[in-house]
Amino acid sequence: MNKALLCIGTNEDTETNLRLCHQLLNSSFGEISYSDTSVTTPYGAHYKNDFLNQLAVVYTDQDKEKVHLQLKSIERQMGRESHDKEKGIVKIDIDLVIWNDEVLKPADISRRYIADLLPSLKK
Repeated sequence: MNKALLCIGTNEDTETNLRLCHQLLNSSFGEISYSDTSVTTPYGAHYKNDFLNQLAVVYTDQDKEKVHLQLKSIERQMGRESHDKEKGIVKIDIDLVIWNDEVLKPADISRRYIADLLPSLKK
């Protein structure tokens, strides 16, 4: 069984997008738990709105590449388009941050909101 830490963020229609993201993640992965949420100011000047962030832990028999593709598919289902980021819009961003014991996004894992949310995550 593989264990993955996901970082979820949205800065547009945040509550609705996070709820929809939960529905899609829950239907894609059998065992998943979520942290509390936090609101943060954006990293990068071109973003217009604050972000609603959350962590999730997923347990799955799928391999890393399949999980990554599933996350990108969920982003597309939710209407994320490549040019949105240029406009400062992030409908949903779901990053695979840690896979088992491998840190895939070291820059992300060092962000303060991740450290703040980790204690609330039911592992």
